Amino acid sequence: MKRFFGACVAALLATAVPAAAQSFDWKSQNGQTINLMFNNHPWSQAMRDLVKDFQAKTGITARVEIFNEEQYRARLQTLMQGKSADMDVFMSLTSREGAIFNRAGWYADLAPMIKNASQTAPDFNYEDFGASIRAASTFGQQVVAIPINQEGPLFYWRKDLFEKCKVAEPKFLEELATAAAALKKCDANQGVWAARGIRSITPYALAGFVYNSGGSFMTPDGKPGMEQPNTMKGLELYATMLRDYGPPGALNHTFTQITELLGQGRVAMTHESSNEFANITRFPNRANDLGVKVLPPGKDSGVSKPVAIGWTVAISANSKRQQAAWLFLQWATSREVQTKLVNNGVAPPRASVFQGEEFNAWTKEMPIRKAWADALIELGKTGTGVYQTNTDRVPEARDIIGGAMQAIYQGKSPAEAAKTADAELAKLQ
Repeated sequence: MKRFFGACVAALLATAVPAAAQSFDWKSQNGQTINLMFNNHPWSQAMRDLVKDFQAKTGITARVEIFNEEQYRARLQTLMQGKSADMDVFMSLTSREGAIFNRAGWYADLAPMIKNASQTAPDFNYEDFGASIRAASTFGQQVVAIPINQEGPLFYWRKDLFEKCKVAEPKFLEELATAAAALKKCDANQGVWAARGIRSITPYALAGFVYNSGGSFMTPDGKPGMEQPNTMKGLELYATMLRDYGPPGALNHTFTQITELLGQGRVAMTHESSNEFANITRFPNRANDLGVKVLPPGKDSGVSKPVAIGWTVAISANSKRQQAAWLFLQWATSREVQTKLVNNGVAPPRASVFQGEEFNAWTKEMPIRKAWADALIELGKTGTGVYQTNTDRVPEARDIIGGAMQAIYQGKSPAEAAKTADAELAKLQ
């Protein structure tokens, strides 16, 4: 009997120890210091202010560095190629570079951490992120990053200027040029249009013009398809809008210049990221006089196919503090933090936030917020994260596609520009 009782106690202890070990504790890495490197983005700007809450919750010191995108990518490459352990957490656009980074072994695998009850908060709920967003950061069984937002380019237009000049709101893609001409005729001193012109980042905004025109970057059998008639139609419309109605130096413009131009009232229309919504509406009057929606569909094609992507945060495979870094990822992508980030114009990738009372109350405060939220829902339903040809060398492919647009802007025929681009794109397959 005594032996039996002892065996029972031993069995109870055997089950009790793992249960205690499995309990999650936000303070488990108290005293650690982690280094976070971010691209300049509304999310990272907000995070710089909020990170003190993470430090108070975990006892972990978090050092934040933010760089403009070109500098950010150069520094990230230097650190990762040198297998530096100095950086623990970084932002990644997995729809762009995920395959290459994963093949290079730059990402820590988050899947085992997500499954480990002692490492992951009980209310983290990874399934709360949309399936398509999760898929963009999953390679085989490996989860390489957690989404921090959802975004895509949207059509912004000045309702007051359209009304003053008696110009109708464009309902179809082909009406953009008509509206631009009418606005220019109404007031020659008013800027009309602005959009991205730097070749590597142009496809993000250009893709809607191509898709809505009925085009595609690939042929049905997966080869480069820039020479397809409807693809060239979209390319030409984007280039001529920029050349005939855009500001001086448009080929050197990225989202920062475009946001300033629209915010300051110097242009009447643009097709720019949903992420810039908060920055644009901070300017006087823009929250009241702007309209925002997904780029109008093609009149002939009937197609509306916007770009929809999301930035993520990842843990470096070289980090020596991956447990502390994982706590940061959980906190930064939690429902609580994402609800706060809405005020900074960061669209939440968690369904529970998008459908929550706080988000609904925020959108009801201003009509333009409701319009922005409706546009994001449409992005989620109809958008695509693919806006290049079939290759893992995504940045190079997008650079070539943007180069074709620039060539048309500078006077080359769409057929010549597309033929050159297809030949270069074929080398990447």
